[in-house]
Formats: sequence, C-alpha cells, structure tokens
Amino acid sequence: MSVINPIKLLLVSLLIWFLIYIQIPAEYIYTGSLFFPILTLVSFLLAFIFGVISLKRSSVKVIGVPPVKKLKQIIYFMFLLGFAGVLLKIYVGYFNSEIFSADNVFEQRLENMNKELTGGFMGIIGSILFPFAFVSLLMVLYNFRIFSKTFIFLSIIFGSYPFIETVFMGGRTIIALLGTTLIFVLIASYNKNSMIASRKVLWFGKQLFKLPEFFFKKRFFIPFILLTILFTTYSFNVVNSRLQRFGYGDATLKVWEREDYQWVKFNDDFKATYYTSSEEDKARMIGYYSLKHYFAHGMVEYVRLVNHLDSTTGYFYGQYEFSVFFKFFRAFGVPLKSTKDMQTKLDRKAVYSTFFGPFYLDFGIFGIIILFFWGRFIKRVYIHAQNRNTQYVVFYGYLSTIIITSAFINFILGSSSYYLFAFFIALFLFKFWPNNLVLKKTQ
Repeated sequence: MSVINPIKLLLVSLLIWFLIYIQIPAEYIYTGSLFFPILTLVSFLLAFIFGVISLKRSSVKVIGVPPVKKLKQIIYFMFLLGFAGVLLKIYVGYFNSEIFSADNVFEQRLENMNKELTGGFMGIIGSILFPFAFVSLLMVLYNFRIFSKTFIFLSIIFGSYPFIETVFMGGRTIIALLGTTLIFVLIASYNKNSMIASRKVLWFGKQLFKLPEFFFKKRFFIPFILLTILFTTYSFNVVNSRLQRFGYGDATLKVWEREDYQWVKFNDDFKATYYTSSEEDKARMIGYYSLKHYFAHGMVEYVRLVNHLDSTTGYFYGQYEFSVFFKFFRAFGVPLKSTKDMQTKLDRKAVYSTFFGPFYLDFGIFGIIILFFWGRFIKRVYIHAQNRNTQYVVFYGYLSTIIITSAFINFILGSSSYYLFAFFIALFLFKFWPNNLVLKKTQ
C-alpha cells in the first residue's frame, strides 16, 4: 500500500509553513535570542528523523492479517463503545455543561473553558468513549466491502459526531484533525480497493508520495475544491463572528498588534487597504489573514515560549500534553496539577506553538530523547501500515496528520489525545482478541 514516509510528511509540513509564512502581511515581534529556541527546535526535528531512520524494516516482525470474522467483531465492539460515548456526550452537552441547551453557545464555551470537569464523571467517560465511533468509522471505510450498507450508514452517522459538535460550537481544530485523518485513510482505502493507477507527486525530481489517478479527475477535484471553499468560508465566519462578539470593529488590527494578543506589526499597505475598504472586503481581508496566521504563528510562538520559560529541563513531564487523562485521576481526588495551574507557566495562552511547544514545556531538552523513540515508534506503525494491517493503516492516518501539521499545532494536546487513546486501544484489541471467538445465545 502507498503510504507516505514520515520524514517526507515532516518536510511537507515545514514547506507548507514557509509558503504561508512569507504571505503574512505583518511582522511577528518577539523578545530574546533566536539561537536557543532554534537550536532546540532543530534538535527535536533531527532526533525524530534519526529515530525514523534508525529502525530498519528487517527488525520489525511481520504481523498476519486478521481473519475477517475477528476484524468485524472488533469493529462492531468499537462501534458500540463509540455509540455509548456519543450518547453520553449529547446527554452531558444538554444537562451538565449545557453547551447544547445554552442560548449563546460561544459564551457558554468561554465559560466552560475556565472550569475543570464541567461534564462531571459522565463527561469524562463520554469523552474517552466517543472517539471510538470515529476510529471504527475509519476501519469500516477501509474495509467497506465486508460490511452491510446499513452498518456503513450507522458508522458514518455516529462517526461524524465530532464534526457536528465542532461546527455547532464554532470550532475548527477538530475538523482539521479528523478531516485530514479521514483523507489519509480514504486514500489508503482507494489504493486497497481499486485497481486504478496512481500518479507520482514530485518535488525537485524526488518522489514525495503517490495519489490515485482518480484524485486528478474532475469528479473528485471539483467537489474537493468546493469543500475547501466551504471550510474557508466557515473559517471566515467563525473569525468574524468572534470579532463581532468582542466589538473590536475598526480597532481589530490595533488589538491584534498588542503584545497580549497576536503581537504583530501589520504592513502599512495592508492597513491602508483595510481602512479604505468596504465592510464586506474588510471581513474577507480579516478572514484570509486569520487563516494564514492560524498556520504561520506557531513557529514564532515556539520562540516566544522557549525564551519565556526559566527551566530548560521541563516542568510537567506529560501532565500538560495529556491533561485530559489526568482529569480522570483528579476526579478521584488525586492531588495533581490542574490545567489552570499549569497554564500559569505560559506567558501567552490560547495560542499554538507547533507540535514541539507543549512538548518543550513538559520535557524541556529531555524531549530530544523522547522524540528519537517517538520516531522509531512511528516508523514501526508506518511499516505495518504498508503491509495493509487495518489497525495500523488507520492509526498511521492519524499519525500522518500529527506529523504534517507539526509545524503549526500539537494535535495530541488536550482533548485531541482522546483519539490517540482510542487508537492505542484498537492496537491492543487486535493483538489479544481471539481469532475464533464464537458468540452464542444461552438457553
């Protein structure tokens, strides 16, 4: 199966960041030296690359393809877990966190962001379980030929819940995470289930990856462009709705230039054009800039983060990145740091600082060692995905998303790590689930 090498994904991520960064009509401002932040960032990148290179294919034990019976049983089981999780999420959204019943969803979301355990114990269980619906959906799409149309339809309905919830609450991050993962898995499914030829994608004469020939045809390309326009328009509406809520008006650029906000200096030409434009054109300019800033600012925020922190050896050792799992223990009274406590170390909150920013906050320079073994782990998953093992194909689709967005955002931070947990449980199930499990009714 044609899956993309993790090192190539990392290079594509850096290329995307660079191409967007040079289009930003503003100068990012920071204090301190560039030397140490760039040194740590380059060390992180090289550690990951060396980790990938160090694991040879010959040292990875081949895993047999599971029987269809076992495959279907595991996917049905994961669907039931996800089904229960979705129902719990809907219940909690109405009666505990009140997201679904609030008069103003955005205001309720802001209020909940400053609280711990707004959904209670049921909220924790629901949050842990509902990603299984999405993971089972990915497995169904990859093996759609062995399932009934009814089950495929139910999988799509419940597996799509994260998208629906995110749109309802006016978010974008989860859509980007799961949407990109879905695309990677659909490409893998197409390569598996179709005999159509693939086309090579080259960069300076070197093959980056292959895409099915179908992806270059109008019947795919046109809907893809339409969906891209739809997401872009949605992003514009999210940004401008938030700006209307805060009432910045024509002061938007001045607010964003503040040190406690984006901390940029807009180009004079951009500002002149903005202030002389119609309200519709202003909204479009702000939307385009915000979308580019969404991708570009992470690198600068990484520099700001590293220069602000006193310790170079880390602070929380996993508690910050995987705080959602530590919530479970805090619910039982274990005296661990809350998210609010950990954020006191952050000079700038509610920003993205690439994949490596939260990693540096947790582990400091020790993260170099961890990223080396993280690279080896991803290489192992990559090799198994090439051999068309379902559990590894869908997992690598998720990991591919993390890597290709690593120059912008950390997609295993916070609630996104619930999906990482679901993928790990899927690996566990495939390893230990009996090949010939028989389910019979008792008399």
